[in-house]
Amino acid sequence: MGEGSAPAAEPTPLLRLGAVLYFMGSSMLVQFTTKAVFTNFGFHFPLTVALLQMAFIAPVSYVVARPVLSWALVRQLAPLAMVNVLNVVCGLIGTAGLNVPMFIALRRFTLLFTILLERFWLKKSHDWPTLSAVGVMISGALIAAATDLSFNPRGYAAVLCNDLLTSLYLIMVKNTPGTNGLSTTGMLFYNSVLSLPMLLAATVAKGEPSRMTSFPLLWDTNFQMVLFLASALGLTINHSTFVCTRINEPLMTSTAGNLKNAAMTIVGAFAFGDFIFEPLNAMGLAISMGGAVWYALRSALRARQKSIKDRLLQQVPVIGRDRLHRGGAQPQLTGAPLGFTASGASSALLDGGGMGKSRSESRGDLFERPLQ
Repeated sequence: MGEGSAPAAEPTPLLRLGAVLYFMGSSMLVQFTTKAVFTNFGFHFPLTVALLQMAFIAPVSYVVARPVLSWALVRQLAPLAMVNVLNVVCGLIGTAGLNVPMFIALRRFTLLFTILLERFWLKKSHDWPTLSAVGVMISGALIAAATDLSFNPRGYAAVLCNDLLTSLYLIMVKNTPGTNGLSTTGMLFYNSVLSLPMLLAATVAKGEPSRMTSFPLLWDTNFQMVLFLASALGLTINHSTFVCTRINEPLMTSTAGNLKNAAMTIVGAFAFGDFIFEPLNAMGLAISMGGAVWYALRSALRARQKSIKDRLLQQVPVIGRDRLHRGGAQPQLTGAPLGFTASGASSALLDGGGMGKSRSESRGDLFERPLQ
């Protein structure tokens, strides 16, 4: 936004909700698709999947956005791309190593890390109901983790790193100076292009290309279709993350992810064959899900209250203008200079006195100038 330009309009509640639903839907699709690639087809090459996703995103986002190519933007966005690469890799390793309900339970810690980073980095405080809801989610996740019969230390470590990096990534998306002059799709282009070399180096270092040649289903049509779908959906999850975080807040994006996980927990328990039912584990998952729903409902209520308050405040000048157009009596503003009405116009000028201007011209000039 250039100097002297008008401030950006506050997003409407409907726009905020649309961004949240877009993020939730994209996240569900990409998680289930990548889980099918790893579990149903046995394709255990997470770095290759991440590389394919970024290779798909880069040309598509450039064609759509046509962003300005600048080394200054490269330098500013390089740290964001590095965090994104680490985040994607940890997420894919965690998805491959854990059943869906357990993966989702551990993803609850994203909220905790977001709150901690906002508190100690951005100096932002949170009220006790917010902290209590997060506590319920974390407690349920710990109960579920303690009774997980398919315990995978590597998967647990990957998901917890994924949680921390996701929180850091969301906060950087919202607060990186280099993102201010870019559209969401343009920012996505830079992020994918800068991520590609790092992902390629990691893939080669891990030896995935040589091992992948012996994968038995590599030329299977069904596998190739699902792998292509997982690569293409990487565009929607990255784009929706940017959109939701820019329109809302990092904590709201984390909350949307937790609310989406409530549905995924139920579906994931039946869609894949790696979930072992255990009563205490199921109870922990239910407690964690309940905390997520509580937090989401409370956030929605607070957003609605804020919207109503803002709408009431915006009605004050509108009421004044309505009275002005009706030609009714103009009430005096408390503490305003003599002759100024609730609409912000001088009664002397409205009568056309001494200025040589029409009523509409005088009224328009005064609406554009602040009261002295």
